[in-house]
Amino acid sequence: MKIKLYLISVLFLFLFSLTTSASSIKLSKDATISILTCSPGNELYSLFGHTGIRVIDKANNLDIVFNYGTFDFQTQGFYFKFAQGLLPYKLACSEFRYFLPSYKEEKRSVYSQTLNLDSIQKQYLMDLLLKNYEPANREYLYNFLYDNCSTRVRDIIEKSTGNRITWTAHPSTKSFWNLLDEYLGRAPWTQWGIHTILGSPATSTATIREQMFLPDYLMYHLDSASYNQTPLAQPIETIYEAPEQNLSNPWYLSPFFVFTICTLALILFLQKVRSRRLLKAIAIPFFIVTGIIGCLIVFLCFFTQHPTMFPNFNALWANPLNLIVAFFLGKRTLPWIINKYLFLYLYLLIIGFLLWFLFVPAVPYASIIIMVWMMYLCIRLRQREK
Repeated sequence: MKIKLYLISVLFLFLFSLTTSASSIKLSKDATISILTCSPGNELYSLFGHTGIRVIDKANNLDIVFNYGTFDFQTQGFYFKFAQGLLPYKLACSEFRYFLPSYKEEKRSVYSQTLNLDSIQKQYLMDLLLKNYEPANREYLYNFLYDNCSTRVRDIIEKSTGNRITWTAHPSTKSFWNLLDEYLGRAPWTQWGIHTILGSPATSTATIREQMFLPDYLMYHLDSASYNQTPLAQPIETIYEAPEQNLSNPWYLSPFFVFTICTLALILFLQKVRSRRLLKAIAIPFFIVTGIIGCLIVFLCFFTQHPTMFPNFNALWANPLNLIVAFFLGKRTLPWIINKYLFLYLYLLIIGFLLWFLFVPAVPYASIIIMVWMMYLCIRLRQREK
């Protein structure tokens, strides 16, 4: 959510807490609870959409939205905590009249599904929401695939119905990668980055419940779900339909095309201009960059709370040791241990290249071009040492 919406939520809930308490909010028999699904936006945090819970009770003058997707950029160590998987997300709440305009401004459609709950279940769900909003329960550790604004809504609906919901859907073999790619077409470089840092567990098939980490999939599954042999939710209603946008990206700006053209150009250039100094000047930044990416992968695999990072076969080309090797490439004669490393790294790249074609491990195809380029550099650097 945007910062201004976060601030509005804080102000609203401060006033809300002054006038009510969890035990004093009793919904009337005409109250309705619906699930709001917001289409994806253009920012990284909004690429996959958003889910909220709307409570309307005219008798209590309520029209509010509970939102599990709020975070604060001012959190101390924000980026480090986000990388570690330790960034606290919060349950916030805002009046619907403030909620909807923010999505209209971003040209993001908003859909609603009213839950077919009886008055007891609606009251129980409201009590659960208010219990979650208590200061001791408000924060939770966000996990992109398993614990986010969408899965929290799914879980609280299940709890309010005694975990007796029947989720129905056609059999699917979609992996987490497949599901993410449905939204990442608008951001190919983000797609490449996410595929690079996610480990092999992300290639596993997502179950019906696991698919609901995406707001759209929660909406689709709610539309076909049943409770006590009756539909769990009423048909999907459109609250706001955003104008159609052109989200396509030029094919010539895709990572695969850019990496391919740059690699071919550099190889042809280095084959034409046989200069050792030039070769090393070009090789050093690539070893530094791949080494930094390798350090990030190792950090995510072993020093964070993210469950889908290990193993990560991108470490075959993004080796953290490249960062050390880069500082020795400028020497006139490479130390024997660096020369030996280049030999081992070359064969590791060759093995990784062959494994990709045989088993298609969790390495984005654009990165295969990087592997070819690093193989070329290793061969040329070792040839210069003979």
